Amino acid sequence: MPLDLTQDETLKQALQAIEPRKKNPKWLAALDEFLPYVQQADLATRSSREFHQKLWEDNPVSGVGMGTVDITSALDDAGFRQWLAEASLAPLPETVEERVSHFKNLHNELATRLKDFSSRTPWVKIFRVLAAFFPRYFSTITYSRMSLECHKALFGPQGSRDSIVVQAELMIRLEQILGVCQDDFGELAERMTLPWYLYETHVYAASRDKETETTSQQGGIQLKPLPAMQRRKGFTSIRGGIATLLSAISFVETGVSREELMDHLRAEFPDLKESSLRTTINVLKNEFYVIQEKDNSFTPTTRGEVFLASNDPQELIPLIITRTLGVDHLLKLLQEDPSPSSELVLRLQQVNPGWTSDFGPRVILKWLKDFDLLQADSLGVYSLTEAGRSWAEQIDWEPESLPRNDAEEVPETLSPSVTLDIGALDQAALLEGVTGKTAFSRHIVSQLHIGLWAHPRRHFAILAGLSGSGKTLLAKRYGEALAAQYSETPSQNLFIQAVQPGWYDPTPLLGYINPLQPDTYVRPPLLDFLLRAAQHPDQPFTVILDEMNLSHPEQYFAPVLSAMESGDQLRLHNEGDAFDGVPDTIAYPANVAFVGTVNMDETTHGLSDKVLDRAFTLEFWDIDLTSYPNWGGHGLGVDQVKHTQDCLQALAEVLSPMRLHFGWRTVEDVLTYLALASKNNGYGFAVMLDDVIYARVLPKLRGSESARLHDTLQRTMAVLEEHGLSRSRAKVASLRNDLAESGMMRFWR
Repeated sequence: MPLDLTQDETLKQALQAIEPRKKNPKWLAALDEFLPYVQQADLATRSSREFHQKLWEDNPVSGVGMGTVDITSALDDAGFRQWLAEASLAPLPETVEERVSHFKNLHNELATRLKDFSSRTPWVKIFRVLAAFFPRYFSTITYSRMSLECHKALFGPQGSRDSIVVQAELMIRLEQILGVCQDDFGELAERMTLPWYLYETHVYAASRDKETETTSQQGGIQLKPLPAMQRRKGFTSIRGGIATLLSAISFVETGVSREELMDHLRAEFPDLKESSLRTTINVLKNEFYVIQEKDNSFTPTTRGEVFLASNDPQELIPLIITRTLGVDHLLKLLQEDPSPSSELVLRLQQVNPGWTSDFGPRVILKWLKDFDLLQADSLGVYSLTEAGRSWAEQIDWEPESLPRNDAEEVPETLSPSVTLDIGALDQAALLEGVTGKTAFSRHIVSQLHIGLWAHPRRHFAILAGLSGSGKTLLAKRYGEALAAQYSETPSQNLFIQAVQPGWYDPTPLLGYINPLQPDTYVRPPLLDFLLRAAQHPDQPFTVILDEMNLSHPEQYFAPVLSAMESGDQLRLHNEGDAFDGVPDTIAYPANVAFVGTVNMDETTHGLSDKVLDRAFTLEFWDIDLTSYPNWGGHGLGVDQVKHTQDCLQALAEVLSPMRLHFGWRTVEDVLTYLALASKNNGYGFAVMLDDVIYARVLPKLRGSESARLHDTLQRTMAVLEEHGLSRSRAKVASLRNDLAESGMMRFWR
């Protein structure tokens, strides 16, 4: 839990725990040498080019890190150097208020004069210079956002947002806790680094910015990219661009409710739909992180406050480079040579193959122009601005791309005329495609196909019955054979979702906004599959809900059940038109068939009428073991196969009245066991068969008092005795005794 640094005693303990010279002796040694050099320099020295080179470019107060601004032309200008030298030697006022006013004027004058030499303002370098000239009143936190965050940690959220006042109050607070710093350059060096170490240890460590930034050992920050899979899939286009960001930040400065913010946006954009206004709020909060919501109140983030104060979008650049897919690719590409927009769009489509249209890539290009990273000439050829070049130099990693199967997007529009023509299907080829590799009858496959597609929208079937009877295999082979007639990659049109116990809502299927990272949407694979189906409305897709009654389908599958009946859209979230690349709603995918498999035992749930009323149901209880296609495919002798087949068929026959029989999975397991055991086991075949029957068939035996169960056990014992399976017979005999004595029996007791 973060320390409460607003408390004097807690702050004192935190400060006393910091030992700057042990943490970074090289940094302190550099400050020990640099501070007296600056403080003892006379007017002539302070006016020299050499002095300004050290002051602006070789200043050890902090690293410049991200977004370095080239001010060489200012340093070459004798007039600028002379002015600053004289200003730095002007006597300081006596009172705190007057000193702060003096520093504000100097800060603003520096920023104004530097505009004559650069299109960008070197905010970090300005604060490094002020700290070098006035180390008693400035800390080594030269990034305004970080000094403001440190200030909030020491003073609470209510306080000054002016960067000069923040610096002054930080140093005054340290003086109140630790006492007045003596006129000793070593002590001054330690004192001015303390706020940085407080920030690094107690503020940055608890900040989400550490996901995309990392602190350096000398008071600097470096970019830290998120993996491609965790990045936002592009930007959202909003009316007004950067002007809208600034207007909204200003509006929420004192804290407003969501409805008040919506009213503000309605007044700004009266022609926009409510969903578009919600999208704008989402962009402000979760794409650019300039506002935040807590207890139904919107306020600026620290990043937003600094952006509003400086009117400089550079404060937002680290986020978009490290958290938005494709931005780093563009900056590195344009670092080499200018490129036409068509090449940039193509590169972004390679980064995210899901961008099949140029809409998403062009939105990125627009935002990067708004942020002064890119510029375009009259022919549409893009190049880096001065800011873009400096940020590109900070990208010291190899930009990543999305793998093709993780890079889907919903098209902007879908033509209503493009639909799946299931009537064009070659049913004979479909039946052959399923039954040719399995022992399923053509009749059962035909039932499944017609039952799924008889309704124009509600394509839902349930395969119920014996575990191991091939329900999932049938659904899988059907989905593959169906897609093969419409797609060159049929495997991509089939998705198997293993249902888990404890699903009480649709989030495992359709996703949710991550409560720990509220700017991200957790996208389950099924959601991406449905989005891909929406891209290809002329192709059939199949979803298999394997063991769908391990949880209640009427709970986790409720939105789909409702939409397949009503035709309404599937709602994914309420955060506007799009959130983290996920639309708020998608049309119900009428080209998707859902096939659920169910087993009925003590670990599963029954199916409600709401589910059954929408489903075509097939049962799999009557299992024909003779149709199992691989009896002779395990290397056993003909007699061994015949003996095993006779035994298993006889057992299945006597167990089926109590529904204790088994399916092909058990047959497969028995045969593979016998094949392996017969190689070097040393036991007779009857012993090996006895062992595997005991292990794979008998554990399912259970039941309570009934004449039919008594008869089943008696007949089972006879089959086992006939085939020489003495160990298994003895086990069944003990189960029969349990039934006679207690009225119930089960293998596990």
